[in-house]
Amino acid sequence: MAFSLSSLSTMFSKPTQSVLGIDIGTSSIKVVQLRREHGRVVLETYGAIALGPYAGVEIGRATSLSAEKIGEALKDVIREANVTTKDAAISIPYASSLISLVKLQSSLESQLASVMPIEARKYIPVPINEVLLDWFVVTGGKEAGKDGKIEVLLVAIHNDTIAKFRAMAADATLAVSFFEIEVFSAVRAALDHGLAPVAVVDMGAATTKFYIVERGLIRESHIINHGSQDMTLAASRGLGITVAQAEERKRKFGLLSIPENSIKQSLELSLTPLVAEIARTASTWEQSHNQSLGALVLTGGGATLKGLKEFMQAKIQNELRLSDPFGKTQAPAFLEAILKEAGPEFSVAVGLALRRLQDLG
Repeated sequence: MAFSLSSLSTMFSKPTQSVLGIDIGTSSIKVVQLRREHGRVVLETYGAIALGPYAGVEIGRATSLSAEKIGEALKDVIREANVTTKDAAISIPYASSLISLVKLQSSLESQLASVMPIEARKYIPVPINEVLLDWFVVTGGKEAGKDGKIEVLLVAIHNDTIAKFRAMAADATLAVSFFEIEVFSAVRAALDHGLAPVAVVDMGAATTKFYIVERGLIRESHIINHGSQDMTLAASRGLGITVAQAEERKRKFGLLSIPENSIKQSLELSLTPLVAEIARTASTWEQSHNQSLGALVLTGGGATLKGLKEFMQAKIQNELRLSDPFGKTQAPAFLEAILKEAGPEFSVAVGLALRRLQDLG
């Protein structure tokens, strides 16, 4: 259920401080341990564990587990991946957060600490004292719009969610330095700093998230209620095989055009409406902003499907790229192909660890 690079730590010189990024998704938990050495980011170990078995369902299925069950899985993957550090950062699911772009008069930029809690009441359907608030100025100062307004990204996470994740971390004896909404971690790992707007398409088990990113900042976000488990379930029904068999074949063959791939047609039929919705969302944004997207960057576990990029590129005009978060790290050359293939699934965990290393300086 998990895999790791447990021998990596012996292949380099004495380690400096190591950090751990933990991505708790609906279908799996991913962990990545990094350290900085001589100015380079070194990959020490990584691992993933499916949550399906902890919920009594098949691998690859989205789950809704108790904090105790998630904590149990977290401890298992930490052990199986041979994680050696307690210094951790954990992602918060996008569904457990609220992100809004707020426009304010530029004269209020110096007063955001007092203004934003009041402004947030317009966007948050629960009492402000029940959430953790944060905000980032997207355009302000000299970059304020022609209308004299600044744009502020408002972020809110429910206190109960933070408490749940803190309890899981404490149970695993981790020292958590920060929690971060998964979108920010994914963007950090998937993109380099560029001026042209791009879309990050995060393909999870239950949903696909679509983020517009410009100058490293998230401008818009959309959720498409179609994920990788839908392909598995459709193939199971269409071929009359078990969900477990469909998931196994999906992972093994994907969309490869080979004689033994009996699942290809079912996967394509299930994928087609999702790809059409992604293309429509991208086109709508471009038309409404009179601006072209530089690329669509695919990330998340669903993006590891063999042949996915080629299938989508035939139906989408924009350039498609697969996220390569491990490309920002140093690891043995013989692992390059494996890490490139697994990369999209680990974008959030890598992004968390990269931020923690930045915080440490």
